[in-house]
Amino acid sequence: MTEDADLGLRFARLGKKIDVIAPSTVELPPQHLNVWLGQRSRWLKGFVQTWLVLMREPVTAAREMGALRFVSMQLTLGASILSALFHLPWLVWCVVCIVSPDANLSRISWAMLTVSYAVGAVTALTVPSASFAIRMRDLITLPFYWPLQFFAMARALYGLARRPHYWVKTPREGVPGAGGAHQF
Repeated sequence: MTEDADLGLRFARLGKKIDVIAPSTVELPPQHLNVWLGQRSRWLKGFVQTWLVLMREPVTAAREMGALRFVSMQLTLGASILSALFHLPWLVWCVVCIVSPDANLSRISWAMLTVSYAVGAVTALTVPSASFAIRMRDLITLPFYWPLQFFAMARALYGLARRPHYWVKTPREGVPGAGGAHQF
């Protein structure tokens, strides 16, 4: 569940401000694909659910949040949802166009591909406290990560439609004394 996104947007609608606390977390990211997929699909399911709730009355939400915050929400939460949906189809289309002599990526498509990779590159290269080697690994593996986002989103949408109140739990790997059932 993404209660932080939901609460943040509720506070924004009330005109309140939120901030980030300074201490870092002690939790390690999932080390196994199936655990990562469960966690990511839970987050994406929460993003979609939060966005749908907010967009039930978009005019009211925009009025309560203010135009700038509303647009910011669309560019962060909405873009996260859309990008997860379109990563794999976009990547497949680009590969087909690159390898097929009959297909051709337009200049706009090349520009979109370049911008999407550049945004991912900036993100990978500006990760706080990551070593240069980790940043380079993240940069090189972005095209492999993107399709995984699509599969997590597909799972999230299926879960939202079939089991809207079920939330996959992530085992707490690397956190001493932390439990957590691994459910799928």
